[in-house]
Amino acid sequence: MMQIDKNHTEVKIEKRLSYPFVKMEVGDSFLLTEYKKAESARIAALLFARRKSLEWKFSLRKVSDGWRVVRVH
Repeated sequence: MMQIDKNHTEVKIEKRLSYPFVKMEVGDSFLLTEYKKAESARIAALLFARRKSLEWKFSLRKVSDGWRVVRVH
């Protein structure tokens, strides 16, 4: 399971990715170092929100050490 970060701190990634969307609050994020995995996580987040009929929004942001998937709404 992936750790949720407050204030953009580092996250260790397991080999098998399991995204913590259900536990995320607005402003929470997690870090991925590879763009392809980060884009995949962003799409997974959008599908998660749609499947659960939630009005949540997610964003993918470039940071110095990789990419952050951020819950923005």
